[in-house]
Amino acid sequence: MRRSSQIVLLAASRFYMPLIVLFAGLLLTMLPAGSGVGLIAGLAFALMLALHAMVFGAAAARAAMPPVVMRSLLCLGFLAALIGAGVPAWPFAGHLIEGGLFVTSASSSALMLAVLVGRAPSLRDEDW
Repeated sequence: MRRSSQIVLLAASRFYMPLIVLFAGLLLTMLPAGSGVGLIAGLAFALMLALHAMVFGAAAARAAMPPVVMRSLLCLGFLAALIGAGVPAWPFAGHLIEGGLFVTSASSSALMLAVLVGRAPSLRDEDW
């Protein structure tokens, strides 16, 4: 896809990506902890990453979300969820679990997306 022929798509995606991130943050902060909102907010954030990969391409997606950083965030999110589940008497344990689920689901989705967009392209830009 040539950049010059898709001006509207580029402008719309630049407009909607911060709104999607804001929506994920609002889900995480406004809904009560313990309702599984961390997973849903992480998937909403992964929607923004998928939109970025589809619009700006595989190289830009790999530059925006390096696999090393996503793997470390996956480990930290999983560790945060385990710590929150291990100390249920702590007042913020539910929030720690939800935050861990958010980071875990967003980073694992980013890693899966990196695998999918890392494949060799089957269509050339001239075929569009």
